[in-house]
Amino acid sequence: MTMFRSIQNPIPGALLVLAALALPHAMNAQAERSKAPNPGPAPKVRVGDHKSFTLANGMRVIVVENHKVPLVSVQVRFDVPLFRQAEKAGMTDLAGELLASGTRRKTKAQIDEAVDKLGASLSTASDGLYAQTLSRNLPALMDLVYEIVTSATFPPDEFEKAKKRMLSAIKSREDSPDAIADVVANALTFGKGHPYGEVETERTLNMINRAHVFTYYQRFFRPQDGYLVFVGDITEAQAKTIAERLFNDWTAAEVKSTVGADGVETVDGLGAIRLAGEGPAASGVRRVAFVDRPGAPQSVVRVIFPVRLKPGDMRATSAQVLNTILGGGVFNARLMQNLREDKGYTYGCYSNLESDRYAGRFSAGASVRTEVTDSAVAEILNELELIRDERVTLGELTLAKSYLAGSFARSLEDPRTVARFALSTYLNNLKKDHYSTYLQRLDTVSAASVYSAAQDFLFPDNAVILVVGDKDRVANKLVQFSAQGGVAFFDANGEPFREAFEKAPEGLTSEAVLEAYFKACGGRKAIEGIRDLRIEMSASIMGQQIDMTQLFAQPHKYSMEMRSGPITVQKVAYDGQRGFSQGAEGKRELEAEELEDMAQNAYPFPEMHYQSKYHHKVFLNGIVDVDGTKAYKLTISTENGNVAYEYYDVTTGLKLRRVEPKYTPEGNMTITTKYADYKPVGGVLFPHMVTQHMGMDLEFVVKEIAVNKGLPATAFDLGL
Repeated sequence: MTMFRSIQNPIPGALLVLAALALPHAMNAQAERSKAPNPGPAPKVRVGDHKSFTLANGMRVIVVENHKVPLVSVQVRFDVPLFRQAEKAGMTDLAGELLASGTRRKTKAQIDEAVDKLGASLSTASDGLYAQTLSRNLPALMDLVYEIVTSATFPPDEFEKAKKRMLSAIKSREDSPDAIADVVANALTFGKGHPYGEVETERTLNMINRAHVFTYYQRFFRPQDGYLVFVGDITEAQAKTIAERLFNDWTAAEVKSTVGADGVETVDGLGAIRLAGEGPAASGVRRVAFVDRPGAPQSVVRVIFPVRLKPGDMRATSAQVLNTILGGGVFNARLMQNLREDKGYTYGCYSNLESDRYAGRFSAGASVRTEVTDSAVAEILNELELIRDERVTLGELTLAKSYLAGSFARSLEDPRTVARFALSTYLNNLKKDHYSTYLQRLDTVSAASVYSAAQDFLFPDNAVILVVGDKDRVANKLVQFSAQGGVAFFDANGEPFREAFEKAPEGLTSEAVLEAYFKACGGRKAIEGIRDLRIEMSASIMGQQIDMTQLFAQPHKYSMEMRSGPITVQKVAYDGQRGFSQGAEGKRELEAEELEDMAQNAYPFPEMHYQSKYHHKVFLNGIVDVDGTKAYKLTISTENGNVAYEYYDVTTGLKLRRVEPKYTPEGNMTITTKYADYKPVGGVLFPHMVTQHMGMDLEFVVKEIAVNKGLPATAFDLGL
């Protein structure tokens, strides 16, 4: 069906006029910076004390006393180095889930029962566990903690159960746009070759066996790399008695391993331990990545890139203030004020500038309505550019510093914060006074140091713009942001998208698929009997009606006129040999590829001429899913090198969709046309709903189709 084909191969003037009608005029407007309230002075606080000592086996013990309530929490944490799990991605998470699934003396059920009897809580992770109970029950709880940490067995039956739970979680991830965005953002920020960029999938989980997780536990749960942290109603002396009684004589399990000439350790039963090097830096040109969620009413937008920012970096506090002003959680932050308060695109827009001892990252984004996705991306990029180009105001600086100081002071009301600070000091090799001098460092942050941090850590020109949303309605609108001139598509696991095919029935050919289409539409004889054809259709763009008339006549004539009220937006005519166009650029004759495209599509059913007249190569790829309908996919390649893809309903034979990549001055775009609501006219089925996505959404409804009713003699007048 050629309906709407003249816009599939658009004449530039039509797109320019339609773009002018559809694009919001205030796309690049900046949010007004309202005057910040006058904050009070930053509070003076004192970081609480902690005690620390080391056991004979090298395990460090940290004690933070707080006797306000009779509760004690205990954490056992191992400093496991960051390493690649590669084809076994998910192994460490699986080990963490299984840590308390059984010991040499207790089953999982017995462990759970013991925790319940003590009125305690206990959770595990890939690098240790956390537990809490009444202080009077601490000795009994610690016996259980010691048993889990030192003699976990990872029972085979519990291993299979945990694996099934993780497989189910991976499957459910596909239903959460935010979860997809998290996974793909990590993969694109750090790359699949970095541990932070690895993705757990069904395939990687199925590569993991019990021996892998058990050996991981034995290799990395070692006292010399361990921290035992007590917080709450306990004294240093009591903690020392418990720690020495249980852990002082604990030694690590024997694990066989070798170290190669390249310095890589290979552990028997686990494989090579390839440690993470320095994290990637933001580099390369800005690009757009997309994960398709057909029909999604919202898009999840992320602007992401890695940063090299470690916790002890002298610039870290200025970077924290920078992020707070930009989008770090306060309502007055620029992103929130712009995208929520000024534009109304979202309920919330935030940014995160994260320091990390291995690899830091930046992310800014929001969930926005599908129709404003491109505008939201533009505003996020604008805010990044603005905060890099101009120094923040004194009001913004004062408010951000006051907010951070207050948050820091409030966090110290929880004794676990003091323990967390102490643990972080050791793990990140920070100065001993790193946290006690935080407010002093915060007080010295200036507009100049924030500006400098923006230069050092914000890279909008090197960012990946990730969108999880409806590809047909959004993707082409994002081409403008890509320095690569196109959009890269990914699946929910961060892999380049590859369409899933079922094998077509044995012996089925592309010719047979097309013949089934002709038969479904009424048969070749009925189609060939169309001497002339007039199609009237209309669409609405931002409340403005667009009308289009298409005319066809044998043997090979075509014309199209598109109108907005009394104004002709575009008009084309082809008399079988020559073609003309008239639009915003004026009147001109079509030549070369434009004329060839016009000739090939100047039929009511150009599919009937693909191979017989124009020698197109038509290939049957297989069966794919199109919005829940099984369809045959055909690849059509023309002699001039263009390629298009068409989809035909397996059951009805009717054409559902045509997808055509096109190069435009703005970059590579994909034009998708959908056909629906087929109805018979003059013995032939025609679609009465035609939807096209090409940077804007055009939904044309057919108002009238006239078959063999005659056309005026001037219908194909080359003089227009």
